[in-house]
Amino acid sequence: MRTHRTRRTGARATALLAAVLLLLLGLPQGAGAVQVRGYTGWSVLMCKVSDNTSEPHTAAWLRNFFTDSGAGTGGMYDYFNSVSAGAVQIRNSNTAGWYTLPYTLAQEQGRDRWTRFQDCVAAARAGGYTVPAGHRTVVVTNVGIDWWGANGAVYLDGSGLGSVSVAHEMLHGYGLGHSFSNDTGYRNAPWSQPGEYDDPWDEMSAANVYSSGTGGTYGNAKPAGLAAYHLDKLGWVDHSRVAVAPAGWSSYTLTSFQSDDGTHPQLLRVPIGTDPFHYYTVEFTRKLGYSAGIPNDVVLIHEIVNGTPYLQRTLDGGARLPVTSLNANGDSITTSVNGATANVTVYSATSAAVYGPNTCTAGYVWRDGDNRDYTCVTPATRSQAAADNAARFSRWVSGPYGPHTCVNGYVWREGWPGDDVCVTPATRSQAAADNAAAPSRVLHP
Repeated sequence: MRTHRTRRTGARATALLAAVLLLLLGLPQGAGAVQVRGYTGWSVLMCKVSDNTSEPHTAAWLRNFFTDSGAGTGGMYDYFNSVSAGAVQIRNSNTAGWYTLPYTLAQEQGRDRWTRFQDCVAAARAGGYTVPAGHRTVVVTNVGIDWWGANGAVYLDGSGLGSVSVAHEMLHGYGLGHSFSNDTGYRNAPWSQPGEYDDPWDEMSAANVYSSGTGGTYGNAKPAGLAAYHLDKLGWVDHSRVAVAPAGWSSYTLTSFQSDDGTHPQLLRVPIGTDPFHYYTVEFTRKLGYSAGIPNDVVLIHEIVNGTPYLQRTLDGGARLPVTSLNANGDSITTSVNGATANVTVYSATSAAVYGPNTCTAGYVWRDGDNRDYTCVTPATRSQAAADNAARFSRWVSGPYGPHTCVNGYVWREGWPGDDVCVTPATRSQAAADNAAAPSRVLHP
């Protein structure tokens, strides 16, 4: 296992390389991912080069693959609704095209990535479709040119679409990076970093994942599930189900995200030293749902370093299995599977603060409209949210908007789709403003 110093240096180098690549390739940059919630809208733009008129898919097929019109068919709506436990539903989305680019295949291949993406957006605009404000965008080309995702933008080869690779790129579009392991001898490809794509239990290693099934209409396999850190980063973990180990000995029973018992913690964080961005996560993953392709139920331990999760593998004897226990960095973690739950015993050398991926900057706190509301607001706004939640029953009547129609003078807060707590119009406006400002109020390593 690498030392604390080496691991942090390697993580910084990886992050620096990623930033440099974004600059060199002309891709959009932004802060790390924060919570993604509600009815996320996507525009799926279909573009073909001027010297190839093929159309590998119809607009209807792509609409079913990417949006709620295909609910129940195994497409992206089903995947994200499942892995987010309903926090994200791809609705209010559009498909448009096919539009013909004013460039040949060779010309598009000679342009940088972001320019290629914008070429299709411009072709759609010229054809009468403008991407709505707030939409993330998928570009689908009719021939193989490129394949990537970053910060709300995704670029795909329409002649080779499959659920595993598409889900991976859309998660990049939601702001996630790749997952890694602690095995510096693993190289997935000549251009990849040591340990990159070496967490096959996590979709963000999609070049190397335990996919399942046949994929049906949408390729030869279903996507994998997500590591707990990535679920946490996107705000898809109920924060009341996250435990942080104190100094000394402690014991936990963990439930899984695949078969939640509604009671036990789903994610355990164990501090490493005094660096709040450096800690272990412990999670129980079951061979169910989108994780049905994994070999068996397993407890996974990741070392989180500056926002990157490293799966801890056994590196002796070549087995490279996930570790079931470790003694490192002053901490001790021992795990075992016990049917539908897992047992974890921890010794933590410190009780240091742990900054999870949705920690607010100084002066802000979670709004806590519910247990997955990680929007950072002022303490006064949080108190207002609690007061409004407490008063919600007295502000509901049966009316034109169902049993939760607001009484006169109140409107739904709509901090997220489905938030029907009745508040004043001014409070509703404040919720919208806080949602818009959320990315700037989260700490990033």
